[in-house]
Amino acid sequence: MRNFKGPLASIALIAAGILAALDSAGQTPEQQQLWDAQRAQALAAEKAREERAGRERAARKADPMAWFRTLNPMTAGGWEFRALAGDGAWAAYSTTHQMKRSGKTVTVWLRQEYAEPQMNNGTPYLSVVEKAQYDCVKEQERPLLVIYYSSNNIQGSEQTEETDPKSAAWNAIVPGTRAESNFLWVCSADKSASHN
Repeated sequence: MRNFKGPLASIALIAAGILAALDSAGQTPEQQQLWDAQRAQALAAEKAREERAGRERAARKADPMAWFRTLNPMTAGGWEFRALAGDGAWAAYSTTHQMKRSGKTVTVWLRQEYAEPQMNNGTPYLSVVEKAQYDCVKEQERPLLVIYYSSNNIQGSEQTEETDPKSAAWNAIVPGTRAESNFLWVCSADKSASHN
């Protein structure tokens, strides 16, 4: 059972108690027993899921590369490994395929893989690719197209978010973040490509 704290938790517990009382008032003893058994079964299943997820997190933290090795590098798409979280929670890739420069702006594709489901508008995903623009002079970036995939290695069902470049807002590059790491790679890769 989860530990609730604070006034919202108290309200939630009171509301749950009232709903349980209302439900049980209109139920027969057999219905109440069935409901109690189903609730106990659901709680046991949730506890088992949480314990399994905890063991998987501990294993990834002990050996982050174990999960990483299960990912497809997808070299045909030019994907190159960029970074791995210290606890094995995510891996980042980039590609120079379709990298384009327009003045000081560079457009590039990035890929992120997750060990556990993430959420986008209530829909879980394990893999995401992003077409992003970077301003190498003003040190800012903006996403143009983001595609979320339900499975790793950009597989499974997908959900797409696209932004019109004319109205897409620029975001500052925050030092010490993945955004800065991507920015440094994009702008240095663009410089080396322009010298060839």
